[in-house]
Amino acid sequence: MGSLLSALSLLAVLGSLPASGWVTRLLATLFLVSGSWMLFQHGASWLDYFGAFGEMAYLLALFVVLPVCSVPVKLGGYSQAIQTVLLGRIGGAFQLNCLVTTLAYICGSFMSLAAVPIMMASMEPVVRAYPIQHKERFIAVSTAYGYALPILWTPVSGVVGVVLYTLHVEWLMLFPVLFALSIVCLLANWLIYYFIEADGGTVAAEVANLRESDAASPLPRLLEMVLAIVLLIVGLALLEYWLHLGLITAVTLLVIPFALAWSLVIGRGQAFYAEAGMQMATRLPRMADQFLIFLSAGFFARAMHLSGFDHTANLLFLHWHEDLGTIPFLLLMPPMALLASFLGMHPLVMMALLGESLKPEVLGINSTQLAVTMIGSAVLTYMAGPFSGTLGLVQSINHVSTFRLSLWNAPYALGYLLLLAVTIVLL
Repeated sequence: MGSLLSALSLLAVLGSLPASGWVTRLLATLFLVSGSWMLFQHGASWLDYFGAFGEMAYLLALFVVLPVCSVPVKLGGYSQAIQTVLLGRIGGAFQLNCLVTTLAYICGSFMSLAAVPIMMASMEPVVRAYPIQHKERFIAVSTAYGYALPILWTPVSGVVGVVLYTLHVEWLMLFPVLFALSIVCLLANWLIYYFIEADGGTVAAEVANLRESDAASPLPRLLEMVLAIVLLIVGLALLEYWLHLGLITAVTLLVIPFALAWSLVIGRGQAFYAEAGMQMATRLPRMADQFLIFLSAGFFARAMHLSGFDHTANLLFLHWHEDLGTIPFLLLMPPMALLASFLGMHPLVMMALLGESLKPEVLGINSTQLAVTMIGSAVLTYMAGPFSGTLGLVQSINHVSTFRLSLWNAPYALGYLLLLAVTIVLL
């Protein structure tokens, strides 16, 4: 099985090279060359080179199936329910921001990145009718921030899966801390918006017209969506607890049956097969960049382990830890992760490589504290990193530079960073 996975991964790397962007090809080449050099220095056989491929294939399997969660949302008209809620009795921009970030938070907790285009499409006609000075900034910031926060704890988060996989930490042990941090950060977003951006304007006449055109209550649909989220999370927790498959494997196995069952319950089972099939057919050819960068990074991580360079990296971190102390060492991790994201490093790749080098038992750091720091650092890059994927998707929709989007998100990311630092210190 391992040889088959290595062969498929190698073929995927070769096939993705010509279809990927030049930045991805450059980073992948650096990973492949560096990994090969480490194996060469170790005197590895050609079987070791071949066997090093496939290390992060588990993560790509997650990326392939996760967007299927958005299919029942589309088929069930839940995005229209979201828009109806946004047209509710809201007095101004501050209340709208609170509602948008909350809905983006709910959607992001089970739809992952698919929540971003759904929320932005639902918001656009509503926000246009509100007295908001910078409408594009409002849509981009509230959507990105609301989506990023559940990445801290949701089992469909690739970040959580990678960190748990590399550090061998139980999800249920981390959940209370990460969930509480995400809620506090959501409240902090509302306060920051209130003090620096809310203008207290009155609702425009267009909003009243839009309200009158859609009188159907969205509450039943939203309750259905919340119930589906709860069932998915409980199902994943039970599956992982009973079978000990690991969180990523549990999510990969459960997502498609769950989305199908949801579609059947709302009477759209036949439509699910057509929509999911079309989604797969159109999305897979566009995943060349992801296949290339993650499989190349996986090769690099596996080469570090096989060659013993992971021990060298761990000793380096150990010296830094001894010189700085545990708390300063951990507090430096989020800004360093953000810096790496500005240099083009994807947060998931970064966490996987760090997980290969940071051994809590060697460093003498509590594994829960280290896991929260790593997950929190990755989420910071999703908020403000121009190459994290989140801002890239927003940019593809509103055509605003990712660096400008990063600047727009900066006050909220700073508030998040301060709360993360407090959490790290208190753990």
